[in-house]
Amino acid sequence: MRAGCTNVCARPNCGQLKTMTTEQSSLRQIASERMAGLAWAGAGIGVLAALVTVWTNPLAALFAAALGASLAWAATRTSASRRFQPVARNDIVIVGLRDLAPLLEALPDSALLIDVEGRVAGSNAAARRELQFEAAGLFLSSILRHPALLDAVQAAYDGATRTVEYDTADQVEQHIRCYVAPVLWGDEKAALIVFHDQTSRVNTERMRADFLANASHELRTPVASLTLLIETLRGHARDNPEEREHFLGMMQVQADRMRRLIDDLLSLSRIELDEHVPPTDRADLNQVAREVTDVMHSTAKERGVTLNTIDATGPARVVGDRFQLSQVVQNLVDNAIKYSPNGGHVNVHVGHAASREDAIQAAGRRWDEAGRIALLTPASAPNRAYVYVRVEDSGPGVARRYLPRLGERFFRVEREEGAERGGTGLGLAIVKHIINRHRGGLIVESQPGKGSAFIAFVEAAAD
Repeated sequence: MRAGCTNVCARPNCGQLKTMTTEQSSLRQIASERMAGLAWAGAGIGVLAALVTVWTNPLAALFAAALGASLAWAATRTSASRRFQPVARNDIVIVGLRDLAPLLEALPDSALLIDVEGRVAGSNAAARRELQFEAAGLFLSSILRHPALLDAVQAAYDGATRTVEYDTADQVEQHIRCYVAPVLWGDEKAALIVFHDQTSRVNTERMRADFLANASHELRTPVASLTLLIETLRGHARDNPEEREHFLGMMQVQADRMRRLIDDLLSLSRIELDEHVPPTDRADLNQVAREVTDVMHSTAKERGVTLNTIDATGPARVVGDRFQLSQVVQNLVDNAIKYSPNGGHVNVHVGHAASREDAIQAAGRRWDEAGRIALLTPASAPNRAYVYVRVEDSGPGVARRYLPRLGERFFRVEREEGAERGGTGLGLAIVKHIINRHRGGLIVESQPGKGSAFIAFVEAAAD
C-alpha cells in the first residue's frame, strides 16, 4: 500500500479505516534523507579522486568519475522521491455504527437508528423532542409500542424496506407515516426509521369531507325556508304590504342564520387544521376577558342580563393564541347571555391554579346537586400551573343526560327538547377544539332550574 493511502480493514467485526501513522512516516523520511546525504558525499569523493589521479592513472580517474556520477544520480532520485512523497496524516478515523448518529441531525424529519439488539444507536433532535426521550441505548419497544413498526424493524435486519402508518393516542390525535430501511455497515446491521407527520394532510382531507357533509345538512333547512318564503311572496302576499314585510323579515333571519353557520364552519375548519400544533404565543387572560365583556355589555343590557367580571389577582399570562382565546370567552359569554332570563346574571371569573387538580378544584361546585363532567382533561405534568376562566349563567340549566354531548357539532339541547333558539350548534365545538389545541381542560357543571357554568383552563406562562 502506498504511503498516505487508506483501505478498509479486512479483519472481522472491525469498523475502522486505518492509515499510515506519523511515526512510520517519520522513520522512512529520516532514512531517505540519510541515504541521499551519503550518496551526495560519495559522489563528491569520487569526483575529487578523479581529479587527483587523472594525470597519474587515467583508468582509475575514469572509474572514480563513473562512480561519482552514479552516486550523484542516486542522490537525485532519492531527493525527488522524498519531494513527491505524500505527507501522512495523524488522524485515525473510527466510524462505528453509533458514530453515524451525527448524520441523522441533517434530516429535517424525526429519525432513529436501531441496532440488531433493538436499541437506539442514534437519533436526531427532532426524534428526541417528538418521542420525549434523551438517553441513547434505550430499547425501541420502550419508546414506541406499535407492533407493525416493530415488525418492520425486524424485517429491516433481513434487508426488507417497509412503510408503516399509525395514529397516536395522545390528547391530540396525530397521523404518522414511518419509512423503515435496512442499514449495512461492515458486519453490523441496523434499521433506519424516518418519521413523516401526516396530520395536516389527513386533517385537511377529513375537514373537506366533514365540511361538505355538515354544510349540506345544516344549510338544507334555511334554504328550504327561503324557497318557501319566496314562493309565498310570489303568491298571495305579493300585493299585501304587511305580509310582504313580515315574510321579508323572516327571509332576513334565515339568511343571517346561513351566514353565521358558514362563518362558524369556516372558523372550526381553520382551528381543526392547526389543532395538532400547540400555540407558543403569550396572552393575558385578564385582558382578554375584560375586552370581551366590554363588547358584550350592550348585548347583555338589551336582554336585561347583568354581566359581571372578576379578574384574577395580578397578571394572568398564559401560553396561547390571543385571538382564539377571545373566541373561547366570547362564545361562552354569548351562550350564557342567550340562555339567561330577563333579570338574570352572568359572571365571568378569571383565576390562577398551581396544578391541573387545583384548576379543577378552583372551578368550584356552585350547586350541590349539579351534574359535572370534564369534556377535556390535559395530560398530567409536574410543576405546570394554569389560568382558568369560569363563565356562569342563571339560565334553565342542562339535564345530566345531555352533558356528555355538549361540544358535539350541531348539538343543541333545545332542539332535543323541542324549544329551538336559533343557534348554529357550533359555538361549544369551537371552544372545545381551541382548548384542545392549547392542551388545556374544559369542564361543564349544570343543574336544571339553577344555571350552568363552563370552566376552561390553559397553561400559565412562565415569568
